[in-house]
Amino acid sequence: MHRLLKRQLKKFNLHNLNSPIPPNRIKELLSVVSQTYTELDEYNYTLERSLTISSEEMNRLYKQKTDSFNSHLQAIIKAMPDIMFLNDEDGKFLEVFVSHENDLYIPKEFLLNKYYKDIFPTKLANFFQKSITKAIKEKRLNIVEYDLKIYGKTRHFEARIMPVELSLQEKDTVIVIARDITKTKKTENRLKYIATHDSLTKLPNRFLFQKKLKNALKKVKKHNSMGALFFLDIDRFKEINDNLGHDIGDTLLIKSTKRLRNVICPDSTVARFGGDEFVLIIENISSKQEVKEIAQKIMNQFVKPFKIHKYLLDITISVGISIFDKNSENITQLIKQTDMAMYHAKSLGRDNCQFFTDELAKKAYEKFMLEVSLKNAIEKEEFYLVYQPQVRLKDNKIIGLEALIRWENRELGAIPPNRFIPIAERCGFIESITDWVTESVCKQIREWNKEGCKPIRIAINLSRKELGKSDMAKRVSDIVKEYDIDSSRVEFEVTESALLENASEAFKNIAKLRSLGFVVSIDDFGTGYSSLSNLKDLLFDKLKIDRSFTKDIQIDSGDEAIIKATIALAKSMNLKVIAEGVETKEQLQFLLDYGCDEMQGYLYSPPLKAELISKKFLY
Repeated sequence: MHRLLKRQLKKFNLHNLNSPIPPNRIKELLSVVSQTYTELDEYNYTLERSLTISSEEMNRLYKQKTDSFNSHLQAIIKAMPDIMFLNDEDGKFLEVFVSHENDLYIPKEFLLNKYYKDIFPTKLANFFQKSITKAIKEKRLNIVEYDLKIYGKTRHFEARIMPVELSLQEKDTVIVIARDITKTKKTENRLKYIATHDSLTKLPNRFLFQKKLKNALKKVKKHNSMGALFFLDIDRFKEINDNLGHDIGDTLLIKSTKRLRNVICPDSTVARFGGDEFVLIIENISSKQEVKEIAQKIMNQFVKPFKIHKYLLDITISVGISIFDKNSENITQLIKQTDMAMYHAKSLGRDNCQFFTDELAKKAYEKFMLEVSLKNAIEKEEFYLVYQPQVRLKDNKIIGLEALIRWENRELGAIPPNRFIPIAERCGFIESITDWVTESVCKQIREWNKEGCKPIRIAINLSRKELGKSDMAKRVSDIVKEYDIDSSRVEFEVTESALLENASEAFKNIAKLRSLGFVVSIDDFGTGYSSLSNLKDLLFDKLKIDRSFTKDIQIDSGDEAIIKATIALAKSMNLKVIAEGVETKEQLQFLLDYGCDEMQGYLYSPPLKAELISKKFLY
């Protein structure tokens, strides 16, 4: 029996119907049944209405959610800088999401249900199909880049292809997110250009040059061909920068670059190696003669003067050349060899080109070993001094000695000063050598004083680099004071060429030394460029005639005339004159005849060690 009817019957105590219903209650029963159906109808109506309202509310809520989702999705798509595709494994376009239709290669409606091969060029379509297959097979993200021409403009894209756990019509699917990276690519290319090119000349820089040289070596090895590497250095470029300014120097580098471009062919490279150095890589050469011809063309580019602002600059270059072939593998060694050849060209007077040779390498190695050994020569006590007497001509008496440094290396043997002094100057060892010589001379003077030897002045040669150092005069005078040696017992010899290195500082040092009581003489007189001005300013006490003039007395009348004029000039300025390199009686007689004051040379005595000097001349 229906639950509602039961409840109604229970109210009228009619729920127990096991016995017949009395007649007087039938009417009451029918009333209850009628009321029950009435209530049931009302209940059904209420239920139906409730269900209707609930359905409408659910539909309304569903529509709100759907609209919200679509709104969010559209907002995301519009904000998304990327294009997103849903593709199946065959490359079919199942869905396309894009914020701007003009970002698509073709309109969206023509993309859906089409394949890459139906839309893109064959090469690009095959590329995408392989990329999709790879992503699905490897079950991981596959990132690729490609170019596409859209509305006449080439644009660069990056595609991220990600397999998804979604199978449609029994086919695997991938999400492809394509991003326009045209601006990024341009920025990337610009940064790459900046990183690999010189900002001033726009030539490849050292980094890119080394990469190109490495590729050139690979090519000659593969094709069994030859190539050539050129190192170019603008002669005296520093002087242009220092005297005319860096703007002029920069303009010269730019104009030099333009001229060098006239020489190279398409498969060659010209790069700026640094400063005023350029490098050229010439590939596919047939012979050394061809390289010489190219070198001459390069040199010819610098024959015509450079017109820069109001200046007309005559520029020369020094060129080093190395030829490389299939056996050349080490680019560092090749660069080093070519650089070595260039510096050799400079050492020969500039404005020429030189090839790298094994002999050049041997000399460079020897120079390197000298430099290494020179660093420790003082500590190892490999230096020693010898002394050559200086003789007064009028009475043939010794009035001084010249201290001369010698170096005896345990492995290299005896090394003359003209080999190791330039290295010491270049490498910064000259100060310690000068200090050692000065200190050794002071020790020797003190020792001879103790032995009762007659007092004698000792001359010390000052390096041209030393003369330009601001602390030189104080440094050497402090050493002399430390040993309590009278400054009149020490003479310093300087060369004319040394005065040109740093004239202002050099003159200050000479004036300082003379003010402290030291004698200063000008050595190698006549070989420099400022003789008369130096003498006129009374910078010196003594003038020394170079051995290059003395040796040709009675052979070269020109040298004799120079010696006569030098002696006369010195006399007019109250300077003593000493001639070095006197080896014959004829030379001695000539000097006596024309009034030379002093001499030194093998005619009287070769340079000797201190113990021999004291035994022979100082007692």
